[in-house]
Amino acid sequence: MEALQKFQNLLKELFQFEASDLDFGIYRILNYKRKQIEKFIEEELKNKVDEVFAKYEKEEHKSVDEELEKVKNEIIEHLGNNTFMPTGKIVEDFKNTPLAKKFLEIKARKEEIEQLKHIKSQVFNDLYNFFSRYYEEGDFIPQYRYSIKGHKYAIPYNGEELKLYWANRDQYYIKTGILFRDYAFKAGDYRVIFRTVEAKEELNSNKETKGRFFVLDDQNPVEFIENEKVVIVCFQYRELTEEEVKYYGVKGGSNNSKQEKINEENHEGILSKIENLSLKGLLSKEYKNGKSLLLYQLNRFTAKNTKDYFIHKNLKSF
Repeated sequence: MEALQKFQNLLKELFQFEASDLDFGIYRILNYKRKQIEKFIEEELKNKVDEVFAKYEKEEHKSVDEELEKVKNEIIEHLGNNTFMPTGKIVEDFKNTPLAKKFLEIKARKEEIEQLKHIKSQVFNDLYNFFSRYYEEGDFIPQYRYSIKGHKYAIPYNGEELKLYWANRDQYYIKTGILFRDYAFKAGDYRVIFRTVEAKEELNSNKETKGRFFVLDDQNPVEFIENEKVVIVCFQYRELTEEEVKYYGVKGGSNNSKQEKINEENHEGILSKIENLSLKGLLSKEYKNGKSLLLYQLNRFTAKNTKDYFIHKNLKSF
């Protein structure tokens, strides 16, 4: 079922399946519940909907079939066999008789029941539309909607002269992109620090006009403090130039996927600056989910500083 698959894919995106290697904040909780979430999306979701529809379908279908057969026999008994055409339809001359009208009403109800598959598909489409209103390019943010077909918002209202209401009412906004703290991890005896040396943010605006990304500093990307065994990797957080968009191959896709592509280039750029073979080997070695230690930490660092989301204060009720 196409509608089901579309909704399942959205849920996997919402529950950050592609971020399974992140282990901080909300991602740690999602990873802890990963198997349960996956089982629900892949199995339980469809089964629950099928169960509800199957019960309705079996009971109603059996009942309406018996009722239809009963009325059909009554028509034949009172009006004769010539009431029905070979196709099963009632002859036009008999359509206004009480029994024929009753038969047609029951038949219409049967056709409605047989439309359950389409209704079930609509259920998944409606679920998709609802949940997609709260997610965009990796951020859990309510999106603005405008009525174009006469459908209005329903909000709590007690007759006040003025009612103020906002899209993210009762939700707490978690903003991470303005912190830009040093990020450190160990690689053998070395301490590797990711540091943002330049960040260009739009002031007085919650909506970026263009995507901003972490790229290696073009002046001094990697610094070594050998006597302390410290490596400092310097980043800029800014919009990309036209040339950089082509270089990184990030013309389309979400900001998350773009940053991951940039991180792959950052990964190679950092390694090319490291001459210590032992350290280079540690950073290049596979660490988690098929990623090297360095690439894993790069993805974690950029995600921690750019992923924003809302948390509803009463999520279960919502």
